[in-house]
Amino acid sequence: MRTFVRHLALVVMVALPSMAAVMIATPAVSSAQCANGDWWDSKANVCRPPGGPLPLQCDAGQWWDPTGNVCRPLGVGPQPLACEPGQWWDPTANVCRPLGVGPQPLACDNGWWWDPTANVCRPPVVPPAG
Repeated sequence: MRTFVRHLALVVMVALPSMAAVMIATPAVSSAQCANGDWWDSKANVCRPPGGPLPLQCDAGQWWDPTGNVCRPLGVGPQPLACEPGQWWDPTANVCRPLGVGPQPLACDNGWWWDPTANVCRPPVVPPAG
């Protein structure tokens, strides 16, 4: 039994320094570890560059879902809720929120759209005529 304990202690002593080196060299990714102004996308579990995703050119009969950054057929995915007066639809969480709670939709100009993930107005995919 003593031999077993000595061998186990020796194995542990050899293994611990290498395990500690690996933990220090490769830490887990978290929201605090995005570099160069990137932001943490918790839904996709990745760091994204500033400014958020640009809208995709979806085919007719599809819409761009900014939370998944994919084109979806009409009627598929989160559908706007019929929120009561004094509330707004938060598409990222698919809930109605009271005005002033959560990221607030911006009043975007002529054809520009509000990107809720970055809370900025973005230009239209196809520039407006005229």
